[in-house]
Amino acid sequence: MAFFYLALGLLLGAGMLAFGNDNFQFVHTHVLLIGFVLFLIYGIGFKLIPTMFFGLPRVVSIGWAEVQFWLANVGLAGMLVGAVMPVGLGLDRVSVLFGLVEAAAGILFAVLMGKTIGGK
Repeated sequence: MAFFYLALGLLLGAGMLAFGNDNFQFVHTHVLLIGFVLFLIYGIGFKLIPTMFFGLPRVVSIGWAEVQFWLANVGLAGMLVGAVMPVGLGLDRVSVLFGLVEAAAGILFAVLMGKTIGGK
């Protein structure tokens, strides 16, 4: 997913340059920072860190890792949709709700990594 968001963010940035329109800066930066960078960190955290430093992959429960994956994707998508909603109708405030979903995904990642690294 990280590389999908990288390609999407780069294409959006190129489109903004080509059309001289920077109205989508929020979307562009969040697709690249959250979509690419944070999702890459999630992937490295779940796969590489336990394998390299702690023996076999020991993510506590793959079910919770899937929940974290979907929370992060839904949170990012909702934030991006909310960012392009018209201001004034209150619809743009949906970004706050989905931002909280994204934060929940980050907290769940930290908890899972803590349990994995702690070996409990």
